Formats: sequence, structure tokens, C-alpha cells
Amino acid sequence: MIYLDHAATTPPDAAVVRAMADCMAEAWHNPGAAYAASEAPRRILRQARQAVAGMLNARPQEILFTSGGSEGNSQAVALARGGHVVAGAVEHASVLNAARHWASEVTLVPPDGNGRIHPAAVARALRPDTRLICVQLANNETGTLQPVGEIGALARSRRIPFLCDAVQAFGKLPIDVRALSIDLLSLSAHKFCGPRGIGALYVRQGAPLAPLIDGGGQEFGLRSGTENVAAIEGMRVAAEMAARGMAAHREQVRTLSEAFVSRLKALLPDCRLLAEGAPRLEGVIALLLPGLSSEQAVADLDLLGVQVSAGAACSARTSHISHVYRAMGLSERDARCVIRVSPGWENTVAEMESAAERIAEVFGIRREIGKY
Repeated sequence: MIYLDHAATTPPDAAVVRAMADCMAEAWHNPGAAYAASEAPRRILRQARQAVAGMLNARPQEILFTSGGSEGNSQAVALARGGHVVAGAVEHASVLNAARHWASEVTLVPPDGNGRIHPAAVARALRPDTRLICVQLANNETGTLQPVGEIGALARSRRIPFLCDAVQAFGKLPIDVRALSIDLLSLSAHKFCGPRGIGALYVRQGAPLAPLIDGGGQEFGLRSGTENVAAIEGMRVAAEMAARGMAAHREQVRTLSEAFVSRLKALLPDCRLLAEGAPRLEGVIALLLPGLSSEQAVADLDLLGVQVSAGAACSARTSHISHVYRAMGLSERDARCVIRVSPGWENTVAEMESAAERIAEVFGIRREIGKY
């Protein structure tokens, strides 16, 4: 199988798996206990907090461990309880659904045709009762990079908290929360070769965050529950590996993506790369294959040994049309004909070219039998 769905999840690195196994075997004590054996898991928590903070130019005490991006986004959005929220129309569902739940009103800022949210459009959407601005760093379906520095500066000038969903970007791009004026930032370990079920939320010191889970007061009183120390250790190892190899990884994925797109366009001149005119995260490729159902394409490609997706993994098994593609101006028909290809560090140029050939094969077969 050629796995090309790294935007959905990444294979855990072998070093991550070993570190988690060692942790479960040797540092299994409750970190909140008073006896000496609990110092080992407490040390793991401190080191992980320092590692994540270091990649964000944050303080360790500003890092809150969560179960992943969705939880982090939900808790961050909850600070807007009863107020007005401004969010990009292409945000992840965990942000949009949380905003609809917690806010009295939500204003969605439409993107341009490349899926990019413009700061001026955010400024026009602000009101005296706006309590939160939400704009992601990199879109999970197109890879479009948002101008978060400008939006963060706008939010800071208006004294409105700014949430940046960096789940797709953390570990792949350098991020400085202070330079970007970000107040809250979510990330998830399984997007950078760490384990699933663990993530973090950066909370700027002084940000008015409240707990969603009450109990024993862990995580500075903001997220109760005995910490998942082994998963946190796995995230630390994955984060440190991502930091060391970030530049090389980006260059490798760029090479893979270019090889794939070049080969596919030669075989299928009618295919269209979404967000081609915007800055994009390397390795997130949204392809419009005119007339070919993405659902059918994903199933056919799976049989041919290529794993891709029809968009966000959290909604890939539903018949919902992507709100991202619709917000970018695609018709309902075209929005149903987009597949997402996302290579990773373990792929090769030969695999990318082979995947392009199999996509062209599927397109040709479906066209011949008249089933688009």
C-alpha cells in the first residue's frame, strides 16, 4: 500500500513507540502522588511541557495537555460563552461547532478562491461584543496558509483573544506565538508521528480560560484527570524529532508533492490543484478531478493500493459536502469531486508517480464505463 493520507494521521515513529513502552513499564506511577516513585512521571511531564513550549517560544506553564486538537479547540472557544465569535469559514469543524455551541452569535468570514482569510475581512466582522477570533494556521483540506501574524496583530490591537488552530502545521512549520500575537493555539501529536489521543493547548498567561473538566485540579486547574504520561512522553519525543528534522522534512515533502503534481498533470491535464495561487503547507494537495466522485475515487484507489481521502478525516465517512470547498466557491458537483493527497517522510518519488498513474487509471476507467 502507498499511504498518502498524512494530513489525517501519521504513522508513529519507532522511537515514539519505544519511549511510550518504556514509560508504561518504568514510569507508571501517578504523577500526583507524594512518594518518591512519582518523581519519574512528574519529570516526564516537565520535559514534555518544555519541549512543546520551546517549539512555540512559549513558557512551560503556558502549555496545557489535552486529548488532542478537538478538545483544545473546544476549551478555547468556550471562553467566548454568550458572546460574539468571528471565525474563518474554512475552520475545522471542532472550531465551528464549538463556536455555534458556546457563542450567542458566530460571524463566518468568507475566504477568497484560494481559501485564504484576509485580515481586512476579519476587521469588518468585528463588533463591540466580539469575544474571540478564530483563524487556523494551515487548512487541513487544502494546505492554505493563513496570514495569522496580521490577524493576531489586529486581535491584539482590539484586545480580543485570538485562537489559532495549528493542528495541521505544528511540527512542520516554525511557530512563534509571541511574534504572531497568538493567545491560544491547539496542536495534536498524531499529526507529527506521535500517538493519537494526546495534544496540547497553548494558553497565553492571563488569557481568560476556564476548565471544561473539573476534578482533581491537574494541569494548573484547567484540565482535571490523571495525566496520560506515556502518551505525553510519546508526544515529547515526536515533537523533538520534528523540531530537529523540520527543514529536511519540508524539503522532502515538497519534492514528493512536485513529482506527484507534475506527473498527474501530464496524465490528466483537466485536473485542478485547489489553492494553487496561495501560500500552502507542503504535502497537503487538494485535487479536483472533474466529473469523478471523490467517494468512488477513494474506494477505487484503495483497491489499487493507494490510500487517499476525500477531505477531512473526521467527515470522510459521511456524505457531507466539504464546507471548505463550498466556502472557496466550488459548486456542489465539483465539491464532490475533490480528493486530498498528503505524502509524508516515508514516501518516495517512485511511489508518488505510481500514485498519479493509478489516479489517472481510475479516472480513465470511470470515464469509459460512464460512472463518474
